[in-house]
Amino acid sequence: MTQTRAARTRVLLPTIVAAAMLAVSLPTIGNSAEAAADYITIAAGDLTVSFVNNRPWGKEHAAGYNGLASMTHRQCNENVFVPAYAGFNLEHIFGGDRLEDLFEPRHHPMTLVQISTTSVELRQNRTPLSALESTTRFTVVPPHYVDVEFQCRIGNAKFYRHGYAGAFWASYIHGPEDKSVHFLGVGPKDATPRWISAFSETHGVASTHLAVGDPGDLFFAPDFNATLASHFSGFRFSEPFFYGRFRNMALVYMFDRSEGIRFSQSPTGGGEKNPAWDFQFLVRSFQTNRPYGYCARLVYKPFISRQDVLKEFRRWRGQVRP
Repeated sequence: MTQTRAARTRVLLPTIVAAAMLAVSLPTIGNSAEAAADYITIAAGDLTVSFVNNRPWGKEHAAGYNGLASMTHRQCNENVFVPAYAGFNLEHIFGGDRLEDLFEPRHHPMTLVQISTTSVELRQNRTPLSALESTTRFTVVPPHYVDVEFQCRIGNAKFYRHGYAGAFWASYIHGPEDKSVHFLGVGPKDATPRWISAFSETHGVASTHLAVGDPGDLFFAPDFNATLASHFSGFRFSEPFFYGRFRNMALVYMFDRSEGIRFSQSPTGGGEKNPAWDFQFLVRSFQTNRPYGYCARLVYKPFISRQDVLKEFRRWRGQVRP
């Protein structure tokens, strides 16, 4: 990510937001010449990445799963994501009450357009129940990165009557030997951060890891049905990144802030052998029809060491927040 790009995506901290979702200034993109597609593949550097809207594609990819349908590397030509599903898949939109449509982002149409040789945008107009409008720009950056810029607008405060809005992304990993996610953080008895390998034994149990400083006080109804989002572990992350291991590779998720970010996981989200490595983005004290968002980077490269993962994160954070 160049300095010019960093300046374009730098977040702005409005004083009206308590401690969660931050407003961002992202470019408005769209013109009549753009051609929509159900499936777009981009090869750059060591990566070949296929992006998809929420329509079915070919014989394998199922309806409803959006984002990254496939990602391979020159040193690992096996798709890291379950072929029928996806990674960086917008899964739930919630405000604390039981969801009438648990998977609303799957069901409401999405548009996928290619905006450059290395970038696509995934767009979803205002959803019927949650009234969330969103745009996600993915850019494949050599040698082994996918940069993400997410922007949304909240159109109806009634759905979010408990004072916050949440969105949840899932990545269904294709049979890794190690189902754990790894991050720097603290447990209940830790005074200083350490490397934590977190694994949830059962879907929806100890499934979400909060950031250090997250009060964990958002409302969830007793019958709230996006269970991964509402059941907390005893771990807290101290830096906004986590990684998992797939074959000889590391898949790293890095975020430009801790505020409003929560990590989640399921041991069987994509099937018995296929864990889900997930995350959430939350906002408190929002204003309707105002843009909110975040920047993220996926790293997919041969695993060298935990310190190498940490170096990747610190190098990137230095670029997006100079």
